[in-house]
Amino acid sequence: MSYLPLELMVAASAAAGFFNPIPQPGEEGYQAEKGHLLRVLYENDASFGTDCNYTHGTRLDYVDRIADSPDWWGLSLTQDIYTPTTHTLGAVRGQHPYGGYLAVGAGYLMTGVDFGASFEFQVGTTGKASLAEEAQHIVHAAGDMAQWNGWGDQVPGEVTVQLAMRQDMRLPWLESSFWDGWQTDGSFYLRERVGTVSIAGGAGVTFRFGYNLPPTMQLNGNSAADFGISLLQKPDYNPEAISYFATISAELSYVARDMFVDGGVFHHFDQTCSRTPWQGIARIGLGVRYQGIDYYLGLLYMSDTYRRQADETFMGSFAIGWSW
Repeated sequence: MSYLPLELMVAASAAAGFFNPIPQPGEEGYQAEKGHLLRVLYENDASFGTDCNYTHGTRLDYVDRIADSPDWWGLSLTQDIYTPTTHTLGAVRGQHPYGGYLAVGAGYLMTGVDFGASFEFQVGTTGKASLAEEAQHIVHAAGDMAQWNGWGDQVPGEVTVQLAMRQDMRLPWLESSFWDGWQTDGSFYLRERVGTVSIAGGAGVTFRFGYNLPPTMQLNGNSAADFGISLLQKPDYNPEAISYFATISAELSYVARDMFVDGGVFHHFDQTCSRTPWQGIARIGLGVRYQGIDYYLGLLYMSDTYRRQADETFMGSFAIGWSW
């Protein structure tokens, strides 16, 4: 049996720069990962014709390497928006209450080849100061979509404090290299959140397949302690070559408190629904990194966050990051 057609395809791809061998540490052409990353992440359910429950999220991250160490520090700005399915005046019994969240965060990231951890402390606000109503109105006006009219009855305004932690562990049995640059990798992670916004803990796994897998976009989600950069170093990554990959992840959490369902800590809130403690999240996505710019397009699915939830939560996700 002849393999000449396959050999010709590989040779043509190599000539185009898609299958060039990846330099290893100490070899000519290898460079360490750059020391700065600015990322913008956007999640919205409008792509699936819905506008309810967790309906919108935006996160802006900046991370910077600490001197010549493997550790980083980071800053973040986050806004989340929640609405019921029915856009009448006031909250709707049996549906998710109106809620907005706006927070600034500071983080510390410890990276390593086999283990990494990140910590983020957020100070934020709910209620009118979160600007959720104004943000939704602008987006809906630009997209010629119906306006939600019940923001006069939303989760009360409170100053919030939140600590989020994440630990990533390398899964060597998911790693492989073939076709001169094509790779797979995977990681197991733990996540903990404690504060006035949420008390929860969970675990998940992520898997990637692609060419010249980068140390960014290991898990692209609007979650505290996720800064858009992997906590696991990749010594076989070449930042001068193009990267492209597919990723899939799944996470299961136990949620003991959710401010946007249970209400605030310091103000009375008439609950419209009852929290579901066990919650799952699944993500699939495609990523490209070229000349220090990361592009990510993905799909997010969330299981029910409250009892008798009638609508599925599907979100489109887009992120772009600049490394220098």
